Amino acid sequence: MKEKLFGVGWLVGTAALGAVTLMYFVLFWKLSFVDMPGNECGSDDCPRGMGWLMLFTPALGFLTWLLWQGVKEMQELRRSCLVRLIAAVLAPVALWPGWLGYEWMRGPQMYVSGWQIPDGSGKAKPVGVWGLSNPVPGMFVRARVDGLVAFDGTGRRGWGLAAPEGTGLCALSRTTPSGIGLLSYEGGTGGCGSQVAAVELGEGRSLWKRDASQALVAAVGDTAVLAEPNAVTGLGLREGGERWRAPVARDCLVRAVDGAGERAVYVEECRAGATARLVSVDARTGARAWEAALPTVSRLGEVRVLSADPLAVHVKDTQRGTDVVLLFDAQGRERGRLPGGDLYGEPLVTGDLLVSPVKAGKKADVSAYSLIDGHRVWRTGFGDERILGLAPGRSPGEIAVVGSVHGWTYLTRLGRADGKRREESTILREVRLGNRFAFSAGPPGSYVFVNLDANDELQPTFEVMPVWGW
Repeated sequence: MKEKLFGVGWLVGTAALGAVTLMYFVLFWKLSFVDMPGNECGSDDCPRGMGWLMLFTPALGFLTWLLWQGVKEMQELRRSCLVRLIAAVLAPVALWPGWLGYEWMRGPQMYVSGWQIPDGSGKAKPVGVWGLSNPVPGMFVRARVDGLVAFDGTGRRGWGLAAPEGTGLCALSRTTPSGIGLLSYEGGTGGCGSQVAAVELGEGRSLWKRDASQALVAAVGDTAVLAEPNAVTGLGLREGGERWRAPVARDCLVRAVDGAGERAVYVEECRAGATARLVSVDARTGARAWEAALPTVSRLGEVRVLSADPLAVHVKDTQRGTDVVLLFDAQGRERGRLPGGDLYGEPLVTGDLLVSPVKAGKKADVSAYSLIDGHRVWRTGFGDERILGLAPGRSPGEIAVVGSVHGWTYLTRLGRADGKRREESTILREVRLGNRFAFSAGPPGSYVFVNLDANDELQPTFEVMPVWGW
């Protein structure tokens, strides 16, 4: 009896190993002729998992052949219909642990599970995107020259708001406090900001419109701050009524405006002496709190407020080569600097950290800097990978990094506090990303991407989900 049970087990084991070998052979064929670009690869750009399959498939095949040599001696068992039935039923059970082994070999992967089809016009240039967390995780509003379109957390279209006839949407406020965003339109020869409007983002309702003169806009608390050539004005964010006005000197021009909470800040550049200063005012009353000189000796090439709280301003001038991120406390005192020339791409501000790709020769790194005093908190290397984008991760303690190398696109999760990788990088399969895009965590398990390519010919938005199956 024991010999018969041993023989049945031997036969079942042989059939199980044969089933797993066949499965691995099919998976290897798929990686070679379906997933691999051009059906060829080098040592560092083959589909992940192929090397393990090249090792395990022939090894399991050889082991199956050895076991089959013993089975051939068990002629009586092989002829038994009952034994054959038992082997046929039990052998496929081994496919499950074999499949788990394959998932380990290939590592985590995500694929495009839903998308919007581009309209194909190529005429409505994308302007930007507002990300929202309520009422649906992953909800966002995408802006093009011809207007706004809202999408829910699964990428389905919601409300739309067309740009007024004869105008084109050209800029958005950086933030949307209380779910209200500010829009800048251009029309005629007025330039960007010849008309300003506020929109309630939950339902896409236009709250008010106002003619302006090349205004820069910022939504600060419950105040809309407009910076025009001759004045900075505070309006009620919801109703649009004027609350205060701060004049700008005749030889000066406002180059940037932003703010958070009860503080609005703007950068004035003056022709006399090629000077520039950062000004802070009370967003509710317009009362000036302080001003701080910026370290420039020539005209500003670029100035941008990266964070309003903590306050960080990126300044580049045109002649001396100043390129620095300045950090200020609540009283306007400079408390640190970051090397602006080392940063590239779009930095991510999360809490009191600024996270950015940094130049490291031919290698790619991501660094986090303190917005309190400017010191580097951590630096994580990405080798030959090109960093494409950063976003908050699925949990408050994570940062998501999208990069590409050798034709593959990856999403890597880093710990916000230490920059350490949380797990092996996730391969993003079949994604098409423009030079500009934004992404965020969507419904559980997913990420939502928004393409902002210049011609709007790629998928406007798509969702990626974990791969279940091959």
